[in-house]
Amino acid sequence: MFWFRGALMWLGALCYVAAPSPDLWKCPDINQEPIVECSCDMPHTLRCTGDRSALEVIGRTLRSLDSASVSLLDCTVQNLSSLPGSLLEGVALHGLVISSGEITDIHQTAFQGLASPLQALGLPNNQLTSIPTLALKSLPELDRLDLSGNKLRILDAESFKGLYNLSFVELSNNVLTKIFPTTFSKLPQLRTLRLRGNRLSIAALSKLDQISTVEEIDLSANAFVGPIDSRTFPKMQSLKYLQLAHNSFTSIKMGCLEGLGNLTVLSLQHNQIDVIEDHAFIYISRIIELDLSHNRIVAVSGASLAHLLSLNNLDLRHNFLRALTADLVQPLKKLQNLRLDDNDISIVASDALKTGIVLRRLTLSENPLNCDCSLSEFALWLANSSLTKEDKGSVVCTTPPTLENGLLVDIPNKDLLCGEDEQDPAVTSNSAPVKAHINLQNFYYDGDQITLQWNVEERALPYMCDAIFVYEEEGPNEVLHESTPLKCNSSQLDDPKVLNVTVPNSSQLVEGRNYRYCVVLLESAFSSDDLSLVLGCSDVMPLKTHVEINTTEGTVTNSPNVTAIFASIKQDGLKVAVVVKPKYSCELDVAVFRNSGLLAQKRLSCDSPVHVFEGFCDNSYKVCAHIVQASVTKPTCIKVIESAVPKVFDISMIGLILILLSLTTGVSFVTIVWVLFKNSRAKTSTHQCFLPPEGEEQQHNKYIKLQATTKL
Repeated sequence: MFWFRGALMWLGALCYVAAPSPDLWKCPDINQEPIVECSCDMPHTLRCTGDRSALEVIGRTLRSLDSASVSLLDCTVQNLSSLPGSLLEGVALHGLVISSGEITDIHQTAFQGLASPLQALGLPNNQLTSIPTLALKSLPELDRLDLSGNKLRILDAESFKGLYNLSFVELSNNVLTKIFPTTFSKLPQLRTLRLRGNRLSIAALSKLDQISTVEEIDLSANAFVGPIDSRTFPKMQSLKYLQLAHNSFTSIKMGCLEGLGNLTVLSLQHNQIDVIEDHAFIYISRIIELDLSHNRIVAVSGASLAHLLSLNNLDLRHNFLRALTADLVQPLKKLQNLRLDDNDISIVASDALKTGIVLRRLTLSENPLNCDCSLSEFALWLANSSLTKEDKGSVVCTTPPTLENGLLVDIPNKDLLCGEDEQDPAVTSNSAPVKAHINLQNFYYDGDQITLQWNVEERALPYMCDAIFVYEEEGPNEVLHESTPLKCNSSQLDDPKVLNVTVPNSSQLVEGRNYRYCVVLLESAFSSDDLSLVLGCSDVMPLKTHVEINTTEGTVTNSPNVTAIFASIKQDGLKVAVVVKPKYSCELDVAVFRNSGLLAQKRLSCDSPVHVFEGFCDNSYKVCAHIVQASVTKPTCIKVIESAVPKVFDISMIGLILILLSLTTGVSFVTIVWVLFKNSRAKTSTHQCFLPPEGEEQQHNKYIKLQATTKL
């Protein structure tokens, strides 16, 4: 009964102001069950329910009371299909609402004989197929009319004949397809017109005569298809608020909305707009708030926004913008709030936010930001801005892998690297280590577990273990197979210069394949003020069973891979399904983290890698999986907010389908996943797969980037 309640709100507000002091008022006692039952929840407002005889009882009682007793009468009656004549004769009311869900006819004398002029009438959620024009003629002082939720199909030229004082007309949620040109032009006091949820077309709208007085129109959820141009709407020089959401507009043409020169708020969210032409808003330069969210916009030129000199709020969430450039921002001299969440923005131009642009709000969550040296100026602007902590926290890096999932505002400028300055730990080896403090001395594989013996140079002491990575050689590339946290403290080791590490999930590695192993330590373990990462990597080596190998001989190992993780929050908990390739007799460790803290861990068989973590019903977790004793690159992890697949499919089934596709077509698993999710563009829910470093203070799941390897 949403529209019915909405009608009561404006009627109640009106009548409460018009009524005498509530101190002198007493709620009428009208209770004759089952015929009628009444109550009062605010002064001078009577709400009644009953059967078809209820109105007769109510009218008889109210006529016997003081004329100022009730200002608003709200009746919900059953089994009433027609309102009879002289319905409430002799009753003084300012507002009246009658709903039965069945009313199809209203007698032409139904509202005659009221003791005072009715100012507000609501007949919502009934079955009226046409405006009760003859009955409304008895209400020449009527100011507000609510006929929402009926079956109205056509508004003719005489629909509101004689209602010259109407300022508010609510016609939402009908089935209107046609409006005669002069229907509203004959209402000289009309200020608000609501036509939401009908079946109106652009052709029906563009033929209307000029509506000179209206200030607010809601045309959301109609059947508007095609471009918005200068002929789409009639001239409405007083119009300030225009709602056009949930239609199928495809573009905004140059000089659109001519004749709406005083428009200040324009809502176009949830359309199919992909093009905004240059000088599109030349005739509506007074707009303060523009909502273009949930469209298909790829780029916005400076010329398209050049005339919006008063724009304060711009919402471009859930589009396909590739970059934040000066063209988007610089023309908007008074812009204060800019929302860009859930786009494809990877670049922020250095001149996008020059001095003079003072944003109070800027949100960039769910974008694939590339945090390289080109973001240096934006990072400085962000750090020095007056944005809230929440907004600054929405700017999250997706690439390069070393900064993935990091908050840009927390990343030192010196770490925003480009070109040769940037090193990818996925391809770093002993030949060119970041710090040559660690060297692999011995390697042993017994068919079940891999043991690595590292030599740690004395200048790296003291240290703590941070993580171990396993990379698998695939052609010319090395693919991250697994990343696992590693715990140790040099102060607790007999000989801190010799570090023995058992590779987790070793049984998932495939014998005969080539792997590289990397270990990460934290130097200065006893001083939190001066921590630095120390990385040591082996050569690429084949996995051999029961053979002890010295790394100088250049030999290696082999094992299975975690190629993807799927996670979905369901009623019974967090369901996790892991895809392991190739199939191999192995074990899998699955861990659930939140804010860098481990919440749960489960070891699974690679033959049935599905598990439900019971009691996990929130919407923000990091799920990581690795094969016991595998190679090093980055952890295979995803961030979970809500299911990224339609609920009608089981997530493990989708994983199976994708695997079968990759096996039968020869297309890589990662490519299939990316194409399916990217082309669907269904941004109603989000899922991010990412490979964050252990110990991160906060995880963010803002972008669909399903990948199981570091390179495609």
